[in-house]
Amino acid sequence: MTKSLCAKCTGQESENKWLPRPIGEWREVILSRVCDYKCEDSDPKYSIFSNIAYNLQYLEYINRCFEEQYLTSVLRAQNVKTFTLTTSQIIECLLYMKLLDMKADKNDIWEFSRALRLAEQKNAYGLGQMFYRNELRRLKELRNKVHLQSSEGIADADYAIFENIEVLNEVKKILFSFMQKCLSLPTDKMNEIFNFLLPTKEYLHSVER
Repeated sequence: MTKSLCAKCTGQESENKWLPRPIGEWREVILSRVCDYKCEDSDPKYSIFSNIAYNLQYLEYINRCFEEQYLTSVLRAQNVKTFTLTTSQIIECLLYMKLLDMKADKNDIWEFSRALRLAEQKNAYGLGQMFYRNELRRLKELRNKVHLQSSEGIADADYAIFENIEVLNEVKKILFSFMQKCLSLPTDKMNEIFNFLLPTKEYLHSVER
């Protein structure tokens, strides 16, 4: 008999246990503001928006690690890198969906760089030319660090790039602004729903190792 790993099913769930926002809420209540889709397997958009929901929930979790976990500075930097890469995936996917709605050829927008250029030309989501040229191109530069062999020296290694809290907050700000445009939500509502994208003031549980 398979043993359950679910804290709720095993009766080990604490009243104070942190839980992220449910996937259904991310997908069906929040992301449904981006475009219409059917909550059923037959609609391809359902699986795509499910993927976005999974990754938003994952960002919630990573941010919780910054707040509560006792991390070495290296693990902290790697979490910032993962937060950055996940953010870029979410933005890339939402741009892809928007450009398809704008009648773009999917073969022209499959690669992130090409999608960014076309999205800038079409001003997808009304983000404005400067947001594409500054914030999203900056995110693309950070995203390219997924290639471990791209470092040219120790000053360009993961730790040097992602150890600073400024990088995390820069990425958070980019995603916050992007999602606000996508969802057309006022700032107070964004602060409530996307509280994990608010600036991190300090790393309370980190040590230099």
